[in-house]
Amino acid sequence: MRVVVLNKRGKPLMPCSPAKARLLPKERNAIVVRRTPFTVQLTIATGETKQPVSLGVDAGYKHVGLSASTEKAELYASEIELRQDITDLLSARRELRRARRNRKTRYRGPRFDNRIRTKRKEWFAPSVENRINAHLSRIEKVLRLLPVTTITVETASFDTQLLKNPDISGKEYQEGEQLGFWNIREYVLCRDGHVCQHCYGRSKDPV
Repeated sequence: MRVVVLNKRGKPLMPCSPAKARLLPKERNAIVVRRTPFTVQLTIATGETKQPVSLGVDAGYKHVGLSASTEKAELYASEIELRQDITDLLSARRELRRARRNRKTRYRGPRFDNRIRTKRKEWFAPSVENRINAHLSRIEKVLRLLPVTTITVETASFDTQLLKNPDISGKEYQEGEQLGFWNIREYVLCRDGHVCQHCYGRSKDPV
């Protein structure tokens, strides 16, 4: 990434080349604010001419891709790996609390009027909320560095039935491949011919 330049009020301007950024502090026209990424803040008033910067966000379940660019060059690119341990940590905490409650308190019947869903309608699961906040925090970090004018978020949703059969329509969506099967397990066993897909029947284990 090129050097980030801030105006006198701390607002991001267009990035400049490293060679020009080294001259600005020497000429006492700017001060160094941050080393990584290298950021300087101007001490003089400028016209603050800006180019349109577009930020592209590739939202994902495990990774988030960010890319900010102008019509001529890419100014910023990064990939963030999201946390995948939220569910396991919450499950471990729940088990510890249940064990402590059984050891140190008398029996208490289950109650269903104190669930968080009944208190906040906009409630999200902690794992989902963490991913949403991670996306927003990364976007806000880029907005503090660059004068972004447009943000494009890529969200991909695939119709697997349409991929297999481009002519599908009407009630065929409801009568999919699993029609007539008791559950998904029965469908998968029938689809694979009751053959293990790991060893392909070499272990001779009954399925």
